[in-house]
Amino acid sequence: MEVTVYTTEIPSWLSAAAAGLAAGDIDAWLDAFTDDGVHEFPFAEQGAPERLEGKEAMRAYMSELPKYIRFGSFHDVTVRETSDGVVIEADGHHWDAVTGDPYAMRYVWVITRRDGRVAVLRDYMGPRRPRPEES
Repeated sequence: MEVTVYTTEIPSWLSAAAAGLAAGDIDAWLDAFTDDGVHEFPFAEQGAPERLEGKEAMRAYMSELPKYIRFGSFHDVTVRETSDGVVIEADGHHWDAVTGDPYAMRYVWVITRRDGRVAVLRDYMGPRRPRPEES
């Protein structure tokens, strides 16, 4: 399998989906997935879901996120294309929805695509790290 680093920008199809999710438009996020799409969290905390199968399971999970997170921006992005998907590494700069405290979180997404949509998203999130408020 040939792997090519092709950008330091999150692909437009994923960026648009993430922007929709940040704005509370869960359908914009789900539109990026196949109907039978899977969103996995291999490093999920105990008691948290490790696998969401299908759009309705993803909708239920994603609709709870605004209680916990205010999405910000992604920095230090590296994108590697594979024959059937993409691997993305990024630092997310977000805010705690309850306290308003800023934090950083490192992500690695291993995404398998089918027919131009996400079939499987393996979402490896690191722990929250404090960060100073950006000016």
